Amino acid sequence: MSQPMAAQKPPKPTAVDWPLLTGSHFPSPRTLPSPVGGLSVLSAADELRSYRDLELVLKRAVEVARDRIGLERTAIFLYDDSGTKLCGTWGTGLSGETTDEHHIFFEEGFHHRQAKAQALAGDSPWLTFDEVPLIVQIEGEARVAGYGWNAITPIVGASNVLGLFCNDAARSGTRLDESKQVQLAILSRLLGGIIDDLRRGPGVLPWQSVLARLPRVGEHDSQSIVITAVHALHGNPSLPAGALAKRLGLSPSRLTALFREQMGVSIVEYRNRLRIERFFTLVAPGGGNLLQAALDAGFGSYAQFHRVFRDLLGTTPKEYLTGQK
Repeated sequence: MSQPMAAQKPPKPTAVDWPLLTGSHFPSPRTLPSPVGGLSVLSAADELRSYRDLELVLKRAVEVARDRIGLERTAIFLYDDSGTKLCGTWGTGLSGETTDEHHIFFEEGFHHRQAKAQALAGDSPWLTFDEVPLIVQIEGEARVAGYGWNAITPIVGASNVLGLFCNDAARSGTRLDESKQVQLAILSRLLGGIIDDLRRGPGVLPWQSVLARLPRVGEHDSQSIVITAVHALHGNPSLPAGALAKRLGLSPSRLTALFREQMGVSIVEYRNRLRIERFFTLVAPGGGNLLQAALDAGFGSYAQFHRVFRDLLGTTPKEYLTGQK
């Protein structure tokens, strides 16, 4: 019968004298350039994490894909609260400009489900389809610009797919660049984590964050009107209810009733929550730029901001930011 081996003592920590080990004539090591693609995406992700407004994160992600990765045309679609429809957010137009595509939504199709399933299974971070119609937005209408390849990269969160990052080469007709698709896959995975974090919220608001809300699809006209109103308020938090109603072709009282019915709060309350959340994204630690952050968030004066802040959060801005509450 073999004898049990004696337990070996762990090696004693030893300092390494590199000049002694390599010799005095060892040449100085040469610094090799780092690959800029992946590092550029990682630095861009750091920028995206600094934002607390989901809309700004999505818009900047599209611009990062264009400006840092070098992709010709991209668009981000997020799943709505039902998980069956894809809602437009931001994209790239035929001239390379950033386009607002919030008016678009469509039912999830076979190719979208296929890309989602393969990403969740770890089989492929993206799927590419050829000879498909390439869609562009011209004056708010979807049109076919031609046919070619289209790549679908799922935006994967902690437990599910949150949306899709799509790209094509409708402008130039160039072939797919796999190295750029790898960078987009990295960006999409990082973006999924950022969206998850935003939707969990900062944990300090007595309401569900309006800056990180799930997209909604209007099943009938009244829902579509309110969704349009919400999007208009996010574009301009200072927009008066009367001007908003006129833009939508409704009386102020009708819009107010529809908004409260579907959102659970009044337009004024929603606007104030939105402005307070915007303020938190702009204010410096400790509140050094208190006034400017309040004005940039859409408040008309510091007095108005102070009153709304106290009404919603039960304390003054200074007490809140310095932890004196």
